[in-house]
Amino acid sequence: MLTYFCELAAAPLRELLEQPGVLEGLKTQRAALSIAMLDLDEERREVLAELQAREIPYTAWVVLPQDAGYWLTADNAEHATARYHELRAWFATHGLEPICYGLDIETPIADSMDLFEHGQKALWALLARRRSRDALRSAARAYDALLDEIRRDGYAVESYQFPLVVDERRARSQLLQRALGYIDIKTDREVLMLYRTLLPRPLDALLVDTFGPEADAIAVGITGGGVDFVLDHTARLMSAEELLTDLRRAARYTRNLYVFSLEGCIEEGLFEILTEADLSPLPPVFGASAGRAARWALRAALAGEALYDRWNWPTAGPKSEVR
Repeated sequence: MLTYFCELAAAPLRELLEQPGVLEGLKTQRAALSIAMLDLDEERREVLAELQAREIPYTAWVVLPQDAGYWLTADNAEHATARYHELRAWFATHGLEPICYGLDIETPIADSMDLFEHGQKALWALLARRRSRDALRSAARAYDALLDEIRRDGYAVESYQFPLVVDERRARSQLLQRALGYIDIKTDREVLMLYRTLLPRPLDALLVDTFGPEADAIAVGITGGGVDFVLDHTARLMSAEELLTDLRRAARYTRNLYVFSLEGCIEEGLFEILTEADLSPLPPVFGASAGRAARWALRAALAGEALYDRWNWPTAGPKSEVR
């Protein structure tokens, strides 16, 4: 299935979906939406009711007010739980039914802005003031409780993660989680955000084949849209060729394909192309083994740090392992 992320307030979302051919195109593509729940007003209710009436599936993508961190992090699990409760009540009141909930796990927005602005200097600062193991363990327990609650309510949960989580998990490390503030949680589907436009060429072309073999689902991008400061620091938007190539390479590894974002695809003229596109799998790009070698080196470094850390700080094991 092809799923588009959509990160718009209710009014521009409605305007987007009312453009000629958009709803029909989603039906033709048999596509779904993951919609950032930025507001809960009457206009959003009408939009979601229209999607349901047309049998276009949508995921409720959980985001927070900016002063609570916007993305879900190791620091705001209580806010995430409160927001889920608010969304659950709102959906029930209006008779709306998302197909699942999406948890966007990222670095706190203020730290992300520093990383975009100051690069390595900001990274060293975050490493120096990294969270304690107890803080991360407490966050893992809180997210475990939230996942259990969502599942008891009858919904699956998917997470949106940047790919560093895969290597940290394999290395049984928690250094990057403690420094960057994301958290490794066990959802029903993990969507790796393999956004080539965040990397310089030619490294960008290796991303999907470097991480694809270990992905439940793959998101490609960026075609436009999203948080302003990320877009401001994105070197370029995806071309039609890059988008189709990444989707076809991702199709080698999973049937669960995501694109960031719907609004970007429509604005850049890519949506119509995808309606007619051949998304059959492509062979891996030449040179992907170099990307995997770089991952092995990172994993070895993280494993060494984790071994040293465990030697000095024995740990307990909550259900969502803090590795």
